[in-house]
Amino acid sequence: MVGPGFADWQWFLRIVERGSLSAAARDLGQTPAALSLALKRLETQLGARLFQRSTRRLTLTPEGEIWYRSAHAAQDALASGLDELAAQRGELSGPLRLSVPSDFGRQYVLDWVEEFVARHPGVVPMLTLRDRVDDLVAESLDLALRYGPPRETGLIATPLVADNRRIAVASPDYWSRHPLPAHPQELLGHACLAFALRDAVHVSWRFNRDDEATTVSMRPSRYANDGAVVSEWARRGCGVAYKSRLDVAGDLAAGRLVAALSDWQGEPAPLYLVRSGGRLLSPRVRAFWDFCLGKAAGLSRGDSP
Repeated sequence: MVGPGFADWQWFLRIVERGSLSAAARDLGQTPAALSLALKRLETQLGARLFQRSTRRLTLTPEGEIWYRSAHAAQDALASGLDELAAQRGELSGPLRLSVPSDFGRQYVLDWVEEFVARHPGVVPMLTLRDRVDDLVAESLDLALRYGPPRETGLIATPLVADNRRIAVASPDYWSRHPLPAHPQELLGHACLAFALRDAVHVSWRFNRDDEATTVSMRPSRYANDGAVVSEWARRGCGVAYKSRLDVAGDLAAGRLVAALSDWQGEPAPLYLVRSGGRLLSPRVRAFWDFCLGKAAGLSRGDSP
């Protein structure tokens, strides 16, 4: 039996990643009809139906799942081989797919990427800024930065800043109009700027001091699913936000935000660098992984962006 053509299984991978023929066709500069023919040709060669087709989305059959894992591994192996050849020439090249939290990405990672690409011009960063947990395998991500340890199996995670915590912050203008709280429960009298992930609004703000622990159940005056928007509202004096210290380090240093309850500790928000344990670690991904670990030293010292 003649094996599947290279383009056919590459296109198959893109269809899986995008979930539809039309979206994959746009990415590849092809027509949906061309991808549909390639998919039929691939299924004929493999002797298996790869997708269950519906009016809204394509989903993999059990046979499709098997072929996806094989094709994905082959793609990784080919990419790794090309990377190794480039590394032998002292070069790093190819895409670097990253997913990072919105606020942290703008505060830090944009500059990190610029510095890394200046050293390795052949690397093409593909940066996703959003405040949700991405599926590294399904979305073909090389690395992700996340607050909190991953809950999924099969991931490798390294803490970059293990001692990071959340703090209550507001602008100097806001604090000039409202009294600084002496106890976390006094936050109940303040305007709450909350972060929302999917349908869950994070309004349970936890604090501890010595042997005392307390949770404040806030009522949000406004909320957003983008951490950078919450920070901007705080800078504009709209209320109090419960933010990762890393996200607001620059604002604190510049005086744009002021922390309250300095004798209390907010809940832990350790920052992790995450990758899939089932994918080959290419030279460019390994280099950026090491680069991030180097940057973590400055974050642990509390350096502002």
